[in-house]
Amino acid sequence: MSSTKHPPRESQAEISTTHLRLILRGARRIPSLHRKYLDNLDPQQPLSLENLPVLTPHELSVATGELLRDRGPDDGSVIYVGGGTLARPSMSLLPQGMFVEEIHGSWGALNPGDVLANFFPAGRTFPTHCFYNRLATHAGASALSVGDVQEGQFDRWLGFCAEYGVNVIAAPPDILGRLLRHVAAGHPLPWLRKLLIGGAFHDPTPQREIAERLPDVEVWQLYGSTEAWMVGHRGPGCAEGVFHLLPHQYAEIDGGRILVTTTGVHRAPPLIRYLIGDRGESADCGCGRPGRAIRVLGRIAPAVAYQGRPIRARELVDLALETGEVTAAQVAVVTAEGGDETTGTLELRVVLADGVPDDHYTREWIRFQALSGHLALDPRAAEHAEGFQVVAVDRLADDGSGEPPALVVEEAG
Repeated sequence: MSSTKHPPRESQAEISTTHLRLILRGARRIPSLHRKYLDNLDPQQPLSLENLPVLTPHELSVATGELLRDRGPDDGSVIYVGGGTLARPSMSLLPQGMFVEEIHGSWGALNPGDVLANFFPAGRTFPTHCFYNRLATHAGASALSVGDVQEGQFDRWLGFCAEYGVNVIAAPPDILGRLLRHVAAGHPLPWLRKLLIGGAFHDPTPQREIAERLPDVEVWQLYGSTEAWMVGHRGPGCAEGVFHLLPHQYAEIDGGRILVTTTGVHRAPPLIRYLIGDRGESADCGCGRPGRAIRVLGRIAPAVAYQGRPIRARELVDLALETGEVTAAQVAVVTAEGGDETTGTLELRVVLADGVPDDHYTREWIRFQALSGHLALDPRAAEHAEGFQVVAVDRLADDGSGEPPALVVEEAG
């Protein structure tokens, strides 16, 4: 898959009909997308982006599977499995350059001479760790590939960073939480100048907490999703939750939903009005940067954040049912008074099958199966053990629809 060339500002204004036809042409070789856009492929018919159908995560997953099984990706592409389960993985294909050139040209978070400590995990199939390494070298900075570290070794690694000239840290939400706790415990980081957060997800860490603990540190943030990759960016001086669109991404607000179209014609499968899964609105930003910006308001589908990643509640429910020891399941977020689902603890509530004992062994077995079966989670992450528990119940909470919802949010009693 070759490097993609883009109109420099088209994604932040409007996508021309000619360029849109080039993007649609990429759908022709994928059976399910060819059928989806069949009425829009006729060059004699009028064409506009807003009249094209919305692309759902399931449709994109099917198209990606067809491309991988029937043809194979173009040379040099990166297969990204960012979540889901083995039965229904959340997959996407990225160009070999991972849009690093476009992102660096707009974001500007790294400069020559910076030394970046990359704390994003390198395990499984997540390319975010690789992305930050490539971004550093492209910017003329140096990259120290730390990866994920055990809780007991975290302080030692920070000492190592201080000794060898690190001035920038890139970290996912769980590592960022450790970093803020480290500072709150009375261990300042005078050598830290920049903090790079976010990636192919939305990091909900409150900016006020970062500003309180690290007042002299610049915060640079990316926003995206597993399938859409990086969509927007923000830097020092930007409003909280507001992201400027990257040059190869076009975003619409449709009934409060964020729809993303990637304008690179070599992206496969093509991303056209993709339902990214978040709510949003158009926004202005006081930083003065030109171009369109969006404010991210939260998830659409029932989803929770665990181990620093957004997880669909339905996936955990399905994994619990697959154990054969559960007849019904539901994810509950239990919050403190006045809290919300981003700060609560998780309970996987299960109705056990007849004859299955309600004991510690059973609950831990179900918990392990749910975490190990999910492609974005790690059952061995000890620091998250208290944040996700399995609870056996006689019946699940009902919202009045006749079928228990996959996710409920409750205040602790």
